[in-house]
Amino acid sequence: MSWLETVFYGLIAGLTEILPVSSHAHRILILNLNGEASEPALLRLMIHLGILAGLYYSCQNHITRMSRAVRLARIPKRRRKRPLDTRSLTDLSILKAMLVPILLGLLFYNSVAPLSDKLSYVAGFLLLNGLILHLPRYLPGGNKDSQNLSGAEGLLMGLGGAISMLPGVSCIGAVSSIGTARGVEKNYALDLALLIDIPLTLGLVVFDLIALVSQGVSGLSFGTVLTYIISASAAFGGIFLGIRLLRALVKNHSIDMFAYYSLGAALFTFILFLNI
Repeated sequence: MSWLETVFYGLIAGLTEILPVSSHAHRILILNLNGEASEPALLRLMIHLGILAGLYYSCQNHITRMSRAVRLARIPKRRRKRPLDTRSLTDLSILKAMLVPILLGLLFYNSVAPLSDKLSYVAGFLLLNGLILHLPRYLPGGNKDSQNLSGAEGLLMGLGGAISMLPGVSCIGAVSSIGTARGVEKNYALDLALLIDIPLTLGLVVFDLIALVSQGVSGLSFGTVLTYIISASAAFGGIFLGIRLLRALVKNHSIDMFAYYSLGAALFTFILFLNI
């Protein structure tokens, strides 16, 4: 890819990781439209590293508050100089519940990875993503937050992250939609989705490293590596752009508007499959 195509590829990867339309599916479509058979292991690793860095820095304040709350909770009550941040501790407990299905989903990563090579499957999963995003429209909303959210609801939201192993299902979209369908306040559901996407992406980085070690890096030129770094940097920027855009949309609307985009992307992918 040229440097301009590289920037575009990384930017779309980061942007669609946040917008609930599946970064994985969009990368597959771009590669197919450019006549590429698959995503190189090193490029995939760099993209995931860019996404991981963007997610971490975007959620750093929340992560810092939870870390401080945990450290404070370890101090005996009589020696504490300030009250416990119970909200952050509860957030952490919910995230731990969400992490259980995420880890189980990662165990099946190698089993579902080959599905990325079949556009018919990608189209089907994009359709599934659209249906998941549309789900809250048919269920009553709510204003649940960390104070009245149960561990069982955390497990259900984590299940949304687990099924995002499928190429075409968005982690942010599935977690947020399931949370909203269970009555979780939409901005809080988005916060949890962003936070849980961090360990999920970290798991993908581990798989990328294993794949890279098994394939080797011989034959890579300095120019190719530089191109991949540029793509990762663009993905990092795409995360910030996506978060700002999604928060602005969620403020006055809901993410179910992206259901129609996902359905259109599914149709486009299926037509592309028929013409290959």
